[in-house]
Amino acid sequence: MKKLVALAMGLALVFTGSTAAMAGVFDNGTPTVYIGYGAGGGTDTAVRPVVAEMANYLGENINCVNMEGANSAVACDYVLEQPHDGYSMFATGTGGFSSYPIYNYSESSWQDWISFHPYSGPAVVFANKDAGVATTEDLFNYLAEGNSFGIGAYGNGPHTQFEAICAAKGVAAPTYSVFGSCADAAVGCIAGDVMVGAGSLSSVIDYLNGDMLVPIFVTCADPFEFTGIGVTTPSVTTEVEGTENIPNLNETWPIMIPRDTPQEIVDALVEAFNAAIETDAVKDFAAEKGFNIIGLTGEEADKFMSYSISGYSWTLFNAGLGEGNPADYGIPTLEEYDWETVKTTCEAYQ
Repeated sequence: MKKLVALAMGLALVFTGSTAAMAGVFDNGTPTVYIGYGAGGGTDTAVRPVVAEMANYLGENINCVNMEGANSAVACDYVLEQPHDGYSMFATGTGGFSSYPIYNYSESSWQDWISFHPYSGPAVVFANKDAGVATTEDLFNYLAEGNSFGIGAYGNGPHTQFEAICAAKGVAAPTYSVFGSCADAAVGCIAGDVMVGAGSLSSVIDYLNGDMLVPIFVTCADPFEFTGIGVTTPSVTTEVEGTENIPNLNETWPIMIPRDTPQEIVDALVEAFNAAIETDAVKDFAAEKGFNIIGLTGEEADKFMSYSISGYSWTLFNAGLGEGNPADYGIPTLEEYDWETVKTTCEAYQ
């Protein structure tokens, strides 16, 4: 496996369980979830509430540590290099994880992992209030003049979806300004460092409800109401012809463990995860952030991950971004995708 040597260690937080529903799951120390992006970003804010509720259910302490770099591939490869005993876990966004083959960030793919997907969330395209951009037509006219578009990272969910939207519209992708996280892209847009951009809805919803940005469209199938400003924002599927499949690329934020982790640890984490997504804390958080709870584990999670990798990697490749070719990794296009064939590439299904 390609070794990434730069390890960016971020904010650590310990989640402490209360009443133990399951005693003695982690008897040899404290497990850690390495979150592949910075503190306060979309992935970080999505993962921590679920980990907290899992810890509470298990009656355990679980550390969360931010380890950003290479669209979370630094954390990915770091965890794979640790003992596969359940004490080192990895959290990411499916968009970033799916970009690895294109940017040669890591050789890891879904076959290496068991994943837990609590919810999915759309992206939102927004504008600075002084940009004079209020509609989809305004946006593309503005970009056609050569103006820059803000994103958190190349290959993340909002970036990849916007590439696919541009392709559907038949226009060239814009020049991008990269800010490091979706939240930072929104802050940069508010500050005027860039006048239009996109981010995960969960990361920027507070700025939009606070009337600090103008929402243009969302990438979920249905319109979304920003209650703080009383505005219902349209779905891209009704704004740009040919984008009906864009909602299938909505990002999730899985918690992942190496596939050969001891079964008793896997079983305990599955149980804790299923309990966590049923708590009021997680349900309320999801509603606040515009997430849809999906609760994918097992084969359904594997199927979702492999489908996302096909969608994201081929979108990036067709946009001419990065040097990797998905075909070299045996990744089918969405038109070719068949789960019964794809799953034969994983030893767990042999």
